[in-house]
Amino acid sequence: MNKEYTVPSWEPGVKQLAPNIYAYIQAKATWYWSNAGFIVGKDCVVVVDSLATVGLTQRFRDEIRKVTDKPIRYLINTHHHGDHTYGNHVFAGATVISHDYCRHEVIETGTMDPNLLNSIFPEFDFRGIAATPAHITFDKHLTLYMDGREVRLVHFGPGHTIGDIIVCLPEEGIIFAGDFIFLYSTPLGMEGSFAGWLKNLDAMAKLHAQTYVPGHGPVCGEEGVNLCRDYLVFVQGEAKKRFDKGMTVDEAAKDIDLGQFKQWPNRERILANVERLWREFRGEDPTTSKLNVAEVFLRMATMAEAGEL
Repeated sequence: MNKEYTVPSWEPGVKQLAPNIYAYIQAKATWYWSNAGFIVGKDCVVVVDSLATVGLTQRFRDEIRKVTDKPIRYLINTHHHGDHTYGNHVFAGATVISHDYCRHEVIETGTMDPNLLNSIFPEFDFRGIAATPAHITFDKHLTLYMDGREVRLVHFGPGHTIGDIIVCLPEEGIIFAGDFIFLYSTPLGMEGSFAGWLKNLDAMAKLHAQTYVPGHGPVCGEEGVNLCRDYLVFVQGEAKKRFDKGMTVDEAAKDIDLGQFKQWPNRERILANVERLWREFRGEDPTTSKLNVAEVFLRMATMAEAGEL
């Protein structure tokens, strides 16, 4: 086992990355434990992502308030998944910004049943979650200026989902990568494109950032980008072999030996990843070829409980 694939521990909480730029890091990188961030200007605050529950987002807001009492003017969503949007309404009065597709998906998918989520993920309290779509959207890029500081929002194309963006601070060499980076946590690609995700990582690397805030896992440098890429390339290749043999999704998911990635939590995501890859191998468009997310979640939970990985 290569040392770099083991799961270390890291310090959670608010981490200052540069003057007035902060990451909010969770102690775990598993289901619904996602990271966020915020940028403090002279007159206001810009927040990057809310969290999965009202309680988690309130805790995040309280940590922001320990740093500054300036009004939170903008909330940027890196994509539509609930662990990055379900707490948007906690930042009442903030203008929400996202990609066009992200707003569409938030509206179309709404929220998963809180009772179902509570049953699958009992460590959380999903009561009160809400679907709060963006007020402002864009397609390729949008730049905010905070006291002369550039905050670039960039969409490269479908990747982890169809509407992912990054938040780039070019002068400081910092990127809030959202779920383009899962670090020491099994990447999940059921609503995007593996080929697109890899292209996005290449495009992001060309921005030459020094510091990346993953959607899940500790703050990292280029090595974190590469580890996530390694998983995507590995699973894409192993899945293609089994697709060409005519295996079903479930057969392939159970058959793939995750090797160096076995220690990463939530291995059951291989099922959702193979579901997406089967559609991708058939040439289906990720913007129109949708999975039944609730059904896939239940199948993953069953697979994990049965110890089939």
